[in-house]
Amino acid sequence: MQAIHFQNIQHNFKYLKNLRLKTQLLILISFQIIFIMTFLVFSNYIHTAFIQLFFAESSQQIYLKTSNSLLKTQLNEYNSYFTSLFHTNGQTLISFFQLYTYLRNKTQTHLDPLNPKFNMNYGGVNGKIPKSIQSNRIGAYNTTISCICYTNKSKFHQPYTHEELINIKTQESMQSFGMVIFQGKTTLQSFLYGYVQRDNILMTYPCLQRHDIANYIPENRTWYMEAKRNFQAHKIYDKYNFSITYPYLLFKSTSVGLSMAIPFVDRNLSFIGTGAFDLIPSSLLKEVTQQFGRDFTSIFLASLDGILIMHPFNITSDKIPLYFYNQSITGFSLSDWQGLSDPSFKSNCQNQTTTMNFKCLYNSFYNQDMFVSQQILHEFNMSVIVLVSSSEFNKFSDEFNSNLHSKLNITFQNSLIEQASLFVFLSFLIYFMISYLFYPIELIINAAMNQIQKKKYQNKNLNTILQSLLSVQILDLYRSCQHFNKLFERFSFNKTEQCQKIENLQYPQKIEEIKLCSFVDPKKLRKLEFKLQNQQNENFNLVKSFIRQAYFQLRLK
Repeated sequence: MQAIHFQNIQHNFKYLKNLRLKTQLLILISFQIIFIMTFLVFSNYIHTAFIQLFFAESSQQIYLKTSNSLLKTQLNEYNSYFTSLFHTNGQTLISFFQLYTYLRNKTQTHLDPLNPKFNMNYGGVNGKIPKSIQSNRIGAYNTTISCICYTNKSKFHQPYTHEELINIKTQESMQSFGMVIFQGKTTLQSFLYGYVQRDNILMTYPCLQRHDIANYIPENRTWYMEAKRNFQAHKIYDKYNFSITYPYLLFKSTSVGLSMAIPFVDRNLSFIGTGAFDLIPSSLLKEVTQQFGRDFTSIFLASLDGILIMHPFNITSDKIPLYFYNQSITGFSLSDWQGLSDPSFKSNCQNQTTTMNFKCLYNSFYNQDMFVSQQILHEFNMSVIVLVSSSEFNKFSDEFNSNLHSKLNITFQNSLIEQASLFVFLSFLIYFMISYLFYPIELIINAAMNQIQKKKYQNKNLNTILQSLLSVQILDLYRSCQHFNKLFERFSFNKTEQCQKIENLQYPQKIEEIKLCSFVDPKKLRKLEFKLQNQQNENFNLVKSFIRQAYFQLRLK
């Protein structure tokens, strides 16, 4: 049998061949752990990237749904707000007419003498409003909130007729209610008009001192014509019904106004006059913005043909009336305005996609896309338009993606720290487990190496606890090694006296041979040679028996 030399053994890893078996196992397991950890890290990184991409796309859907809910909520609030506003003002007009009718009927029943102290001429050219009760000027006219002005649109007779006395006395009673109206003012109106054509009486609140009052013809005013149209639209006018006028300029200014008008009728349900409120869009816009406005929201109140009644633009009088589709100011075209009423019109946005329920229009003035929603108030012949800027969408998207990216990075870093900690923990755990597991194998290897190198070996025994925890196969291997070690020690041949004699017999020295030849008889020498030959065979047979016994015991084990 050919001997096996260590230098002839081929290894797959030449750098590992000189390492201990435990170290080789630790290195291999470490490589496996590193591979698994690397795979987990890369899969986690890829998973994080896909999550970020998925949520970045989902953020748009989230924002669109949020915008839809916001716009729906705002539209419902605007609708309820304007409805309550108009209904409240309408009820005020009804109460105003009922008050006038009640006072006139009472005066007609009990006509008292006129009181010159209450007979004021602030509504015309005969007297000025005292400075103590003057309010803010409107254009060239002085105003006051302390009283209701009245103007007789017909000349008085001298002396007064019975009807003229009733009218003047009724006006004396009405004018003092100005302070009551002011203290109870809860609605956004500019002027309260009351014109009773039957009695030729024009009443205004706040009191407006118009020097050109003689040229003021109520029958030519929008609010009067709207009230008359409203009355004529009903075959039998048996209940109060108010309506909104067409937009017009307020006192030739840059403000577009609306009037709410209601017909006045007598007990025969005949048309005798009208009452009206002027609504100030600037005040209305301020109030609505405070209640419902957002930094990214624009609110428009427009007529059905596109005239902007309430808007945030600062314009000059030559731009009146301002239409929604005045592209140089609003940034929207006529096709955009028509598209708001077209159900098939979806979007003309440059970048953003359309929402699920609202239009998306490109605004050329602001150079950005805007989400637009329109709610038509059919009862008032106008529409509420709400615009949400795409810059807010981009801001929301950037903040969402930034927060998502930072949170995912923090999560990824925490995952790396956890996996690194797990790797260190597993490395220490595997090291101690392998060291514990390979301890008896190292003992066997050390014992074998000491026997091969013929070094003095100190026997080491395993403690009882370790033996109870070891595998049965490793424990049997350790016990077999201990047994073989004892056999090898028993059958090992140290340089004892017997070995020395055998060596002397096998390798006699020349001096002794000379002495033997000189002093020993040849016959005795042959006897001695025969004796030594038998003794050599006996020793050889003894060694052979020892080796056979050891081999037999190994086979049995």
